Amino acid sequence: MNISPAEVERFYRIWWLLLAYVNEHEKLLDNFSKTPGVAGVHPPDALKLRNALWASPNYLQDFVASNPDRLPQTDLALVASWHRRVQGKFFIMRQLKKHCIFLLQSEQQNRAYGVLGLVSPIEDILPMAPPILVETVLLPWEGKIIYDGLLQASAIHFGSGIRSSLTNSLRSATESGGLLTSLEPDQLGAASAVVDGNRKIMAEFEKSLRKAGLSDKLILQHYSAMQAFVQDSFQQQDPPRSLRLLDEQDLNRYFSRPENAVHRVSVKRLVKFLLDSDRIDWDTARNVEDLLKKKRP
Repeated sequence: MNISPAEVERFYRIWWLLLAYVNEHEKLLDNFSKTPGVAGVHPPDALKLRNALWASPNYLQDFVASNPDRLPQTDLALVASWHRRVQGKFFIMRQLKKHCIFLLQSEQQNRAYGVLGLVSPIEDILPMAPPILVETVLLPWEGKIIYDGLLQASAIHFGSGIRSSLTNSLRSATESGGLLTSLEPDQLGAASAVVDGNRKIMAEFEKSLRKAGLSDKLILQHYSAMQAFVQDSFQQQDPPRSLRLLDEQDLNRYFSRPENAVHRVSVKRLVKFLLDSDRIDWDTARNVEDLLKKKRP
């Protein structure tokens, strides 16, 4: 899905003025027009201006403050919002009906963004089918996310192992923070995404219990006990926490209540499910297993 033609015209009108402002200061290009379409610009030239723009902490702020082209306040507010941009290397994972999914991997937390195209759907301008590694800048666009019109795609083909790893990273991103369709601050939405992600994880946990061939009675016993644990230790926290962050401290608090000691097997099954589905790492699982041995009656 793309933004509307009127929004595309508005974006490029503002964007060209901003790039021209940078060029006036940097003197990178000769005869750069402030009007898109009147004089075209090669992507490498536009890339020079864009890189200079985002490399400086001042150009965006100074452009808004001086308003050299007398833009209306609504356009200036839009430009000012671009300080919330997200710049980096992303994996484009797939094109959906509403948006294209961009994955940003990070040591702190993977994030998934729903990004809209400009003139054409993003998938149509890619040199190959997703997943594909690209470098670009994501911009807020009045409650939506677009990119700055410049997308550098890598021609690297990924094997099945990397594709599987990317799928796990995308699942991690959506379960921990949801699919982000806006770059505006939204603490309530972020909390809701974590709660919803935990519900999805618990639904998958229940499926794993059924695949293990347990009786309905045991499935209900394990699921109910762990659902209460997740509700108390993760969902009702302020802010809510992802079940992916489970550690031995969570279980220490849980087992500090004597009545929870009978649920040791349920906890063990939950931890095994989280480990087998790559939702927690080996070190966390090992620490939790050591704790469970100590808690054995």
